[in-house]
Amino acid sequence: MKKTLFSLVALLSVTGAVFAYNYDTTLPLPGKSIADTKLQENTLFTAYMFAHRVATPDCKDFAIVDTAVSKEKVDNKWQEIWTINACSKSALVPINFELKEGDDATYAIDPMGVRVISK
Repeated sequence: MKKTLFSLVALLSVTGAVFAYNYDTTLPLPGKSIADTKLQENTLFTAYMFAHRVATPDCKDFAIVDTAVSKEKVDNKWQEIWTINACSKSALVPINFELKEGDDATYAIDPMGVRVISK
């Protein structure tokens, strides 16, 4: 029983190390985003999730390297393109933002709008 438990703990330790990723979470993000820092923080890992979809399987390092407004703000709605480096590729992730009453905001990413640049 102890041997099995030890083997399981060892396996989980190794497995955890294999799936470790490095995300740059420095805020505010680089570039010209007009989303405030709180909204950037709330959006950050959803955007990274889309970079995972285009990254090579062995990629562990992810960083948002640029942000730009792609559709100007009208009626508290706008779109930005976030560029995320994922090892040998970059993902251009379009994000639609909308400010609501008070401090509320929403964001949405269209998976079909994500573009990939191979380095």
